[in-house]
Amino acid sequence: MKKFKIIIISFIIIFVVFLLINGIYCTNTLEIKKYNYKTEKLNTKLRIVFISDLHNKEFGEKNRDLVNKIKEQSPDFIAVGGDMVTRYFDDDSVMEELLSQLSDIAPTYCVLGNHERDLSDKLDFKNDINNTGALLLDNELIEFEKNREKILIGGLSDFPYYEFDAPDYETPERYFWDNFCEKSKNNFSILLHHQPEYIGDIAKDSNIDLILCGHTHGGLIQIPFIGGLFAPNQGLFPKYDKGEFNFNDTKMIVSSGLGNSNPVPRINNCAEITAIDIN
Repeated sequence: MKKFKIIIISFIIIFVVFLLINGIYCTNTLEIKKYNYKTEKLNTKLRIVFISDLHNKEFGEKNRDLVNKIKEQSPDFIAVGGDMVTRYFDDDSVMEELLSQLSDIAPTYCVLGNHERDLSDKLDFKNDINNTGALLLDNELIEFEKNREKILIGGLSDFPYYEFDAPDYETPERYFWDNFCEKSKNNFSILLHHQPEYIGDIAKDSNIDLILCGHTHGGLIQIPFIGGLFAPNQGLFPKYDKGEFNFNDTKMIVSSGLGNSNPVPRINNCAEITAIDIN
């Protein structure tokens, strides 16, 4: 019996040490996650790099390692999905430094996340982001052009209209959503939005081609054959943890993000740079 207890305790210690090593590794290691998207709406090839949820983390001095890996992907444009800051610190200098470098690589378009929203009374994110050369899309859209073909890029503000707002849907988010969906009928469209759980139910009838989200941190701990363990707002075993999700003709890609907003390490879930090849 004593020998059996020693074996069990040894196994537990080895398992805990493994988790700690894995957590340290995944929290500090950048992984390139690649996707391919085929569409008849475009003849030209397009590469997008998407990042999200930095939470003031730095990979190398002034995020040198992160910037270099993004540059290696040769993106046509870079999309940023929010939560680049952490609500506990009213300082967006890490975000500004990174966006300044990214906008030198390619046009960079951003949306805000819930952490930016929680700091909106302390920091002027629109001014700070736009001054870096990047562009904040907060219920706004632009037309990106490559080889004379136009791609519609929109940013839906974090916290769109919800079911408990009914019957009063008179919100800027609702007006933007309806307008963007209408324009998406005749244009290849990409929507940036921070929280996938609030958009999944309305994506299937949207006409939008591609939706890019973050927020979930990949479920924090990825359990083999099961998926993410926990995501904000979704709770245990979230439906949208990371990866591809299809809604009729709309595809949603959820990034596991880059940083942490809490002490829980990223286990079996490395920090992610998402690269998307269209056509």
